Amino acid sequence: MQTQAHTANRAQRRAKPAKAAAPRNIDPVAGLRTLHNCRPFEDGAMVHEHIQMRMCFDALRNGAGTESDFDRISMVLNVGLVRAEQIDDLLVQTMQSAQNAMLRMQARVLRGLPFGFDAGGLQDLPVAMDAYEAILNASSPAQMMCAMHKVWARMGCPQQYYLINKNDYL
Repeated sequence: MQTQAHTANRAQRRAKPAKAAAPRNIDPVAGLRTLHNCRPFEDGAMVHEHIQMRMCFDALRNGAGTESDFDRISMVLNVGLVRAEQIDDLLVQTMQSAQNAMLRMQARVLRGLPFGFDAGGLQDLPVAMDAYEAILNASSPAQMMCAMHKVWARMGCPQQYYLINKNDYL
């Protein structure tokens, strides 16, 4: 007497063999890359970024800044704000105060004056930059890339213009 399982097995054995799946492009180290990008930055890995940020701030403070210096500090504050929203409300206020100082500087430049901070900006920016350095040092590359992508999305940039593929970091 044959059971249903025995009959099913015979039918499977006699069935036409399944086609082999087409080879797929599989990244053998994708998992390791993800783990690597989710660990915090190594000590001193972001020193170059910190120095560039401080140099841009000094140039803007001294009136010798350029639009590139302004853009770098603005992007630092935008990314810092996105990360601050994930951390603490007081940190958000710190970043927003610095952003307001940058908006005042932008208005100054649009009036035909050179780049430069007002008194409030000279107080707010160093605190926000110190906070950004602490955030960057404590964050992972994946967290910073996600924050960068959120900034681009908030600015209305189409995704195809993003310089870095988000999937490379997650």
